[in-house]
Amino acid sequence: MDDIELTNQLLSALTGHHLLAFRMGIGVRLEFDDDAYHELTIEGELRFPQPDGSQLRGDPIGLTVAEQLIRVLGTTVTAASVDRDGDLTIAFGDDSLIVPCSDMYESWQLKSDAELLIVSMPGGGLAIWQPDGQSYP
Repeated sequence: MDDIELTNQLLSALTGHHLLAFRMGIGVRLEFDDDAYHELTIEGELRFPQPDGSQLRGDPIGLTVAEQLIRVLGTTVTAASVDRDGDLTIAFGDDSLIVPCSDMYESWQLKSDAELLIVSMPGGGLAIWQPDGQSYP
């Protein structure tokens, strides 16, 4: 299993859980109400696809992002995945957010209270740190 497949398997833990809270500071942090308490930190651009095919875009601490996150606050995650380029997509029913991979920065990272850490690396690819003594298929 490669890093993309492993990450998608781990991201599936968010499905069925709610966006519990978000905090803005250096980037934006999304917190989910799952058992492993996953937290997604986004320091890159966010995109929000619209029904007309356009996308709202914003920096992680901008008003556009805050408005869109308020729309999905408390909403159930229906899908979460990363593609071969390292772009992360999280769907909340009819709404979704996309965090594209950055050429120069770590655009997003996902961590859990079980010491799992997945980082989107600059230029593509993922770095995964697994808890001691635990491995994933």
